[in-house]
Amino acid sequence: DDPDDDNEWNVRKCSAATLDSLANMYGPEHILPPLFPLLQESLSHSDPWVREAGLLALGAVADGCEDAMAQHMGQLHPFMMAQLTDASSIPQLKMIAAWCLCRYSHWAVGQVHNGQPDILGKMTEALMGRALDVNRKVQVAICSAFGVLVEAGGDLLTPYLEPVYRTFVQALNLYHTRSLVTLFDIMGSMADYLGPIIGEGQLPTIIVPQLQQFWHQMARNNPLDRTIMPLVECLASTALVMGPNYQPWALQTFDGAMSMIERCLMHLSTMNENYFDEEADPIVCASDLLDGLVEGLGANFPALISSSTRYGEHFLGVLHTLTYHDVASVRMSAFALFGDLARQAPTVIQPGMNELMGEAIACIDAMFPSVCNNAVWSIGEVCVRCESSPDSLQPFAQDIVDALITLLMGNAVNSEGHALVVPGIAENAAATMGRLAKVNVRFVAPDLGRFLLGWCEGMAKIADQVERRDAFQGFIMALRANPQALHQACPHDPSNAIPPILFAVSSWHIPDDAGGELVSGNYAFSPFPAEENELKSALVGLLQEIKTSLGEASWHQVEKSLPVNLRRLFRENYGV
Repeated sequence: DDPDDDNEWNVRKCSAATLDSLANMYGPEHILPPLFPLLQESLSHSDPWVREAGLLALGAVADGCEDAMAQHMGQLHPFMMAQLTDASSIPQLKMIAAWCLCRYSHWAVGQVHNGQPDILGKMTEALMGRALDVNRKVQVAICSAFGVLVEAGGDLLTPYLEPVYRTFVQALNLYHTRSLVTLFDIMGSMADYLGPIIGEGQLPTIIVPQLQQFWHQMARNNPLDRTIMPLVECLASTALVMGPNYQPWALQTFDGAMSMIERCLMHLSTMNENYFDEEADPIVCASDLLDGLVEGLGANFPALISSSTRYGEHFLGVLHTLTYHDVASVRMSAFALFGDLARQAPTVIQPGMNELMGEAIACIDAMFPSVCNNAVWSIGEVCVRCESSPDSLQPFAQDIVDALITLLMGNAVNSEGHALVVPGIAENAAATMGRLAKVNVRFVAPDLGRFLLGWCEGMAKIADQVERRDAFQGFIMALRANPQALHQACPHDPSNAIPPILFAVSSWHIPDDAGGELVSGNYAFSPFPAEENELKSALVGLLQEIKTSLGEASWHQVEKSLPVNLRRLFRENYGV
């Protein structure tokens, strides 16, 4: 095997993957009896390559046999630690020992609660002791292994974060390309998994200035160096979770992100649109970093923009430029930033609202799913902020409704005329339609019959409780403002519009861990969320009004069409 080709698929890797699959498929009772004697022999062998193979096999069966291996971990865990920390170990043995050690991270986390509170500290110390190894493959293996430990251990690693970050600072001056990328990925994962903890005490001052300095040096040499992107993504996650504690470095970060966008736009402009989409990735990363600052600083973000003498007055214009960029991923990130600005710092976007809303509406196109989803979501966030000033949305309301109807009713088609089914689009459109109705029900109610059925289907799919509440509140308002929508949706038999409404309402009663078919079999619906009692009362009132308007005979026909469990749900919870 070529020792420099980490990605080569060879017999060794294939064997380990097969062993992993067998362990998961057949379990420890079938795998361990023939395997264990071989493990004992290989792990005690004097040849480090044989021990390395034994550790590879041990790690390969971790997923399928972890519980059964627990009784042996008292001996195996110290052995793995020794192979990792032994200065005489060959690089390959260090690498596989780190990997294998962290394949059993969940066992180690369990030991914290079973009388070994320092086991994660010892593992962290062992990994950090090898993080500065001169071998690049060992560097990558250590960072990757620690990332697995972070995912498993979470905030149990808090006491050890300072020495970890100090080690990573040293690593910045030692690592090169792939090792650096892995290091930045792991620091980003630490922010994602550990959250605001990384912003406490001295931790920010240990790591953030060093990352900033490293970014500045790399950008000065080559502002479009792709190694910069994982660094910028790491800073985005870090700024977001550190929140106000990131403030001392916010201006430098803001200017750096804006400079990165500026330079990449200039570079692309010289290529006469003859470039690959990937060449715009620096813009995407920088936009995500700005988004991290918005979410982290919240209401303080407008002051940050004002403090930038170089880019403050250009920020809104740059954002607008990105919303109509040729590359879809750039537009996607731009609308994510637009939506978060609407949530966190709406005064920033107010001067450019007309242009930004126009671009968002223009990008409601299912041909570009990610862009479309973010555009729809951002419009919904703007609607939330405009509830007290509906006139500001008046110029865009009909265009928004028309664009959302296409998504709700499944009328989007591709260039060949085939229907487009895009995950997340219907529920996103349903939430935004509800939010628009809450701004001014007259924006939505007149056209309700055109999309009532699609709105119900979309509402039933919404996972986020706040968005679902907004959707239902807007729906109730719209249907009460235009009760004839039932007849408009189903002119031959208005009662056919009722089951979709009932199925949508029933989504509030589906447990998070629901499995199988709830409408048949054992009754397993959950109560309506207690914190949403006001909405439930509104739904009770709406359904009883619908029943009264239909009449007993028509309602009886509706009831007969429902599965028995749904009949019970609405009888016991809604009195219909």
